Amino acid sequence: MDERLSKLRGELDSIDAEMLRLFARRMETAKVIGAVKREAGIPVEDAEREAELIAARLEEAPEEARAGGERLLRLLIEESKAVQRAGLDLYLIGMPDCGKTRLGKKLAARLGRPLVDTDKLIMERTGMSIDEIFSKLGEESFRDMETALLRSIASRGGLIVATGGGMPLRAENVRLMRGSGTVVFLDRALERLLGQSTVNRPLIAGSTREESDEKLTRLYRERREAYQRAAHFSVDPDSPDAPDKVGILFRIP
Repeated sequence: MDERLSKLRGELDSIDAEMLRLFARRMETAKVIGAVKREAGIPVEDAEREAELIAARLEEAPEEARAGGERLLRLLIEESKAVQRAGLDLYLIGMPDCGKTRLGKKLAARLGRPLVDTDKLIMERTGMSIDEIFSKLGEESFRDMETALLRSIASRGGLIVATGGGMPLRAENVRLMRGSGTVVFLDRALERLLGQSTVNRPLIAGSTREESDEKLTRLYRERREAYQRAAHFSVDPDSPDAPDKVGILFRIP
């Protein structure tokens, strides 16, 4: 083999090794950026930022390298976004006992992601039931706990999240969820919700079943529109193909 060719190939090998090292570093940085974006409720896509970055980098490149350089930059950006999308969460929202945990377990097995339940996490961390938190600390304190927990969940990423029924009622929570993942409204029919247990359901607890059902009906009518606005899409959790629908719509490129 020609000695010059061998030397040039060795130089290319060194350049490739350095490029791969820098690529790995870029992907790690993109992963951290993804966590920061999720915690702040900022979407992965930022077309304006991408266009500015490409234009700035190409100005620095020699004329003969700009066409290939643009293709390379676009590829790097797409790979970085793929890393960030892999950290997106799947949020299940809806009325109490609409099937969030049940469907969440099926999706966790299907998608290979951990399932967390925000109400359970708050009870574990406080050592109190939801009823006790409402009674001793008040609803506003509970809602503050929800928002703080949601921010932590968004920062961690890669989870299936069964949320409390009131989670989407705060604008900040909706921004965080939509910016850090996909939000699915489990739109269970009212007649299927009636007659449920009121344990850890302080807003629908009543002295009689009729009273509880009346409170639940009122809550359902108050919240349903908010759930629809917060969600990217809705499914009937009692439909046999609900896990398939959610699994298909929640795609991570």
